[in-house]
Amino acid sequence: MRLEDIQLAIRPRNILECLDIAFLFCGRNWVGLLLTSAVGILPISLANYWILQLPFFNAYLGYLLLMLEIPWATLLLTLYLGQVTFSRKFSTRRAAKDFVRTLGSMIAYQLVVRGFCLATLVLSPVAFLGMYYLNEIILLEQTSLMRTWSRRTAMNARALGRIISFRIMDAFVIFLGTLTLASLLRTISELWGDRFQFDPNVLFDASNAFKVDWQIQAAFWIVIVFLTVFRFVSYLDCRIRREGWDVELKLRALADLHRQREAAE
Repeated sequence: MRLEDIQLAIRPRNILECLDIAFLFCGRNWVGLLLTSAVGILPISLANYWILQLPFFNAYLGYLLLMLEIPWATLLLTLYLGQVTFSRKFSTRRAAKDFVRTLGSMIAYQLVVRGFCLATLVLSPVAFLGMYYLNEIILLEQTSLMRTWSRRTAMNARALGRIISFRIMDAFVIFLGTLTLASLLRTISELWGDRFQFDPNVLFDASNAFKVDWQIQAAFWIVIVFLTVFRFVSYLDCRIRREGWDVELKLRALADLHRQREAAE
């Protein structure tokens, strides 16, 4: 990895600046985000449509299934973010190789360990807070199976408060963004079918807002794509702070200036 090639200004940022960078990135790379996210999300959404019909399916299983699906649905998206940020282009061949190389760690941590933590409920904070950057660590750093957990520990050390603030922002964006987008998609579909009738009471009807239909599912996954970009930006910010990327670039610039002066003399 060459810091000079990163398509992002190397400096520490606060949470709102990370959010702003995520919005700008989505606006500039929406085609790539759409294609890579669709590869992971569409098969999972189709599988969910069948799973929802099962007689024993309940809210607890729905929560567990959804939390396990998100890292896998955004797997290719995360690889895309890493490639376009660090090397300026996306290679499907390289993404396929990275997927095969990291599959063991993904199964071990994002399926087995994460599933156990979420299933017990008591250990859910480990999954939500302690494994916040795990997808990026596994897929982008490609650490070995044994080293992944220690790398996760190093990334989270003395950063619990910051991760909590990111999770609060995630919850706010999921709640508000999903409801807003779902309402927008329902309105568009009703206008398209010439069935739109404005009813102010619907705005305060929680059962209608959280009705599980294709609109709210599409809205939810769109928000998840944005939050994946947001978490990636915060991951870069965490590495900038911990590994001193900004200081390293400044030292390199000073060294280059010194060499140029010596050559001129």
